[in-house]
Amino acid sequence: MPRKITFTVEPSDAHHDVLTIQDAFQQAIDFFDLLTDEADKNVMWKLEMASTNTPFTCQGEPIDVRTWAGAHALVEERVMIVERNFARVAEGKDFDDTFPRDKLDVARRILNRNMNGIGRTTATFSENAKPVEISYDTAKQYFDAVCAPVESLHSYLFSRTSRREIGSVEGRIVEIGTDYDVPALHLEEHNTGRQVWCRVSPEAAEQLGTEMRAGDVWSHKRVRVRGTLNYDNQGNVLRVVNGTVAYIESEEIDLNKIEDKEFTGGYTVSEYLDRLRENEFGQ
Repeated sequence: MPRKITFTVEPSDAHHDVLTIQDAFQQAIDFFDLLTDEADKNVMWKLEMASTNTPFTCQGEPIDVRTWAGAHALVEERVMIVERNFARVAEGKDFDDTFPRDKLDVARRILNRNMNGIGRTTATFSENAKPVEISYDTAKQYFDAVCAPVESLHSYLFSRTSRREIGSVEGRIVEIGTDYDVPALHLEEHNTGRQVWCRVSPEAAEQLGTEMRAGDVWSHKRVRVRGTLNYDNQGNVLRVVNGTVAYIESEEIDLNKIEDKEFTGGYTVSEYLDRLRENEFGQ
């Protein structure tokens, strides 16, 4: 059975119960944008129903454009992520790591309208599901109690950052931990010996959780972390953000292949070094 999602927008009491066309339609557009994965070009959200009666209500259904049939299975994961995160915000929590980072600004626009022009936004993700409601108080709590401390912490962490660029650092693992609650590796940089915290992406954190072992830390395995490099005013890397991790495997060296018994020209090692110091070679 195709999934149909109903979205309702109610006006704010502060606006004398007046709901503008711009607020109502843009709120609906942004909501279904959250449910859209641009990487999947085969799915679109069909407008199943819209009512201009108070409250403004619309309903969408996912359609596979290859067959023009319902595409419930293709959107199930994204819908569950959005539903779970809207419920988290309604409970006074932040978006979790599964929420698409490229959609975070869209979600915040929805919440921001709930403090200016829109009194309540309600999403019903299936016929049997409990509706998720976002009110003025919910949105205000998100920005004041959830979002603001995170933004403040970000400003503190990166206050000394002079520039940012995509790149990579190589080094040996000092420890595995968190950098202000974000999964990270503490590396000793190969070229400078400086220690740098490298925050890893959610995908990399999940992968490392299954692949990395304590022995990798104890043996100070060498890795390359690629992500956004944050530099200080002296050009030193302060921190790596949203990194991916790759091991650098050291090649075994066969000493027999690089040994040169004729290197000293028949002299003993001590004789060769004495003559070298006296500049007797290469005259």
